[in-house]
Amino acid sequence: MPPISASPGRSVSRTVKAARVGSCPRRLAEKGGAAGASVITTKQRLILEAERLFAERGIDGVTMRMICEAADQKFAGSVQYHFGDLAGLLYAVFEYREEQLQPLREALLDQAQHEGLLGDVRHLLRVIFEPNFRMYADHGQIAYIRCHSAYLATHRPRGVDHPVDRDSPTTRAMRQAMDLLDHRLAALGDRRAGRLEAVGAMVLFGITEYAAEPSRHGISAEAHFAELLDMAAQAIMVLPRPREAEGR
Repeated sequence: MPPISASPGRSVSRTVKAARVGSCPRRLAEKGGAAGASVITTKQRLILEAERLFAERGIDGVTMRMICEAADQKFAGSVQYHFGDLAGLLYAVFEYREEQLQPLREALLDQAQHEGLLGDVRHLLRVIFEPNFRMYADHGQIAYIRCHSAYLATHRPRGVDHPVDRDSPTTRAMRQAMDLLDHRLAALGDRRAGRLEAVGAMVLFGITEYAAEPSRHGISAEAHFAELLDMAAQAIMVLPRPREAEGR
């Protein structure tokens, strides 16, 4: 694993802040409309409309025809032409967003090395999930988080790949954080992957649940996310139950 180093001549905190500002450089409206929409390619429009529909209806509740109609594509086979099938389009949604989220993950890994936190479970979870949270907290975007949450609930259990499973360059920083977390949780044995998926579902759902009605929680989005990280760090480190105690 190559060493992680902070940018020369720049404080780590400033690097993280800069990455937060630029974490969603392509800030397109979640319903596909935006000032300057003429620069949106057909593939981008299909990705954005798929993300929105997956978030609203669940992945299984969306058809290729629905996405084409939402993206104002007269050619009903646009999804198949650009992505092959719905699974290919879902993968493209992940690639599109994870590329935007990677700079903040890299900055948070820089911070971890600078502050001696590469073995800190909570900080590693922060590396993985804070970029998603920032989409909501800084940019008001929730569709990708809902889409990702739906994926963990329905399609991840079916073996549908996320780009991190294929070592996509867009998920390099995520994979590095996951590898560090995997090493830290070695005592869990073969339960490590399942734990991360379980706490990931909890964190992403927790963000979407807060976004639905923030006033009901009585705390800021930042405080809510901090609590989610606290809970996730505790949950992921619980030691497996002895085999003879399983089912009790």
